[in-house]
Amino acid sequence: MLTNSLILSAIWLVLTTLVTFLLGTRLRSGSKLGGVLWLLFVILFGDLWAFFTFGLPGEIIVLSLVAFFSGLLWIILLPNWNALGQTTWTMSILTAILYIAYSFAVMAFTPLNVLSFLFSFILFTAELFAIGLSLSFTFEMLDVCTRFRWNHVAKPAQPISGYTPMVSMQVPAYNEPVEVVEATLRSLARMNYPNFEVLVVDNNTPDEATWRPLESLCRELGPNFKCLHLDQWPGYKSGALNFSLTQTDPAAEIIAIIDADYLVQPEYLNELVPYFIDPQIAFLQTPQDYRDYKGNPFLEACYHAYKYFFEVSMPSRNEHNAIIFCGTMGLIRKSVVQEIGGWDEWCITEDAEASLRILKLGYKSIYINQSYGQGVMPLNFEGLKKQRFRWCFGSIQVLRKHWESLMPWASWVDPANHLTASQRYYYLLSSLQWFNEFITMSFTMLLLISTIAIMFGWGASIRPLAGAVAVVPLVFLTLGLGRFFWALRYRLKLGWLQALQAMGSFFSLSWVVTLASIQGLVQPRGVFLRTSKSKTESNLVRSLVVTQWETGIGLACGLTGLALALSRPAFEGWLTVIFLTWQMGLYLAAPVYSLLSERGAKPIRVTSAGDIFGRFIPETQAARWSLALIALLLLGYSMFRLLPQPVETPIYAKLAPSELTKEKVFKVHPVKKDKPGKPDKPAKPDKKEKAPKSP
Repeated sequence: MLTNSLILSAIWLVLTTLVTFLLGTRLRSGSKLGGVLWLLFVILFGDLWAFFTFGLPGEIIVLSLVAFFSGLLWIILLPNWNALGQTTWTMSILTAILYIAYSFAVMAFTPLNVLSFLFSFILFTAELFAIGLSLSFTFEMLDVCTRFRWNHVAKPAQPISGYTPMVSMQVPAYNEPVEVVEATLRSLARMNYPNFEVLVVDNNTPDEATWRPLESLCRELGPNFKCLHLDQWPGYKSGALNFSLTQTDPAAEIIAIIDADYLVQPEYLNELVPYFIDPQIAFLQTPQDYRDYKGNPFLEACYHAYKYFFEVSMPSRNEHNAIIFCGTMGLIRKSVVQEIGGWDEWCITEDAEASLRILKLGYKSIYINQSYGQGVMPLNFEGLKKQRFRWCFGSIQVLRKHWESLMPWASWVDPANHLTASQRYYYLLSSLQWFNEFITMSFTMLLLISTIAIMFGWGASIRPLAGAVAVVPLVFLTLGLGRFFWALRYRLKLGWLQALQAMGSFFSLSWVVTLASIQGLVQPRGVFLRTSKSKTESNLVRSLVVTQWETGIGLACGLTGLALALSRPAFEGWLTVIFLTWQMGLYLAAPVYSLLSERGAKPIRVTSAGDIFGRFIPETQAARWSLALIALLLLGYSMFRLLPQPVETPIYAKLAPSELTKEKVFKVHPVKKDKPGKPDKPAKPDKKEKAPKSP
């Protein structure tokens, strides 16, 4: 029953997802009746197929009733989604649950020795985590793409007569070229707002010739511009911001954080400050935007990848008062920053960490999806890797420090914790989703190990990679990529090629995110990797060196898949080849984008190359540990066959679900061939017909 139920649920999922891709963003209305009718149509369509494929009407009816009542529940819980989104989410949940149950049953009831079972259990645990993350991404995309009613969309505000609280605009800088900071400060000087100050906090710049001109520039721009220089100051950016907090004008009520390379529009404060008339509003965030990217394929892909967070994740979070304060181009109430004790100097993403502590106190936040300033992106792939490492590492630090506050029972344990269930969900997922790349890397290792073992004839018995265990993950992967592409196309208004390039930019960083997520768990202190936004002369060799490990992993997947394909494997073997090919493309995206970053016109130098501060595990060292782990796993895998396998089939083996075969799915019945050397048996006469008498 479990196998047939999984097949039917997967058919429902594929059907409703494909229709959602075609019509989900066009259906701008919804009703409970429409949701029920579409749910019934999908269920009946799948039932019709199932009945003529494997029959068993009793099983079909039972599962259909489960799907129908589950769908009714989500129609009630998601009234702001259209019918296509509601049914797609229902079938995503149902298929995921059935696959987890199927995978567990195969693992639990397949006769295995102790080590084989342990290996299979690790694989099952990784699958469970991966499916959970996949569902979180699915929910986020459906939430913004199939939502027809928005309850918390905020627009630029109209000025309120008599309300012009003082704003302290703080510009942290480290070793920035004077011309870059000058452009930023002059844009702030043109601010169309009557009551503000600007504090330039130059933090630990070693060359006096670099920061001294900033003092003269501030004197030129007027008395409300001040330059603060710090030597050997601890805490990196957080430490500088905590110092500037002590130097802020006592009359200032609001703080605005501006990166040193941002050009800010004059209406920035005038259109956003009025929201703070509500004393419950603690912080407000606008998108981080960028300039000077058009015409450069690498920068265009990065730009669209950056926008995904502000066009998909943040609007979804804003509906539940769960946005992240991203630092630059955000406003925050000074008294609230003081209430939480300032910026956390332990965490390298101090802005996101502070927003969690603020929401924990019960305050509100606002996201305004309108750009008010543009900065500069990392101009090469090495700088992009550093930036993504820092973001991931910091998010894991937030998880390590605050995970107890994000648990479902947190408010019972700590009455002072005012986080809602939605806020706990979004903040927990914002950290856990970074582990998606680590899970991907784990599957890559397991695929390589199992394929190599098969080709070398190490006939160890593990959980079979066959049937639904192989087919359904391929369905999940294909639909997941389709959803990602669909969301990019719709929310960012991208063409087909632009969406593919943005996806590639995400995939190219899989390796560095894997390293950062692991180090974030095991390291007690943070690292601060300065993002390089300078462009030196083209160095093709360097661009390949910085992606040597990604290239090696990708080539290993490709060559292993090719070797397996040449061995003419069975149907399940070809599925493995497909997975290995996908993994190859995932990791080889890194050298492709690294080379791409060296093409095109060389933008001007906009900030120092920066360096790495604090202790961290070098990429090469981490990669060597990964290779050692793979070798250890291969050794352990090869030893599985030394342990005795069950001689007789245990009684519990009958509880294992039946295999999913292509004949069962597509109702293809292979023609049976007679064994060679045996004459054909004469056909038996029909019992109803009498055999003819001999003459």
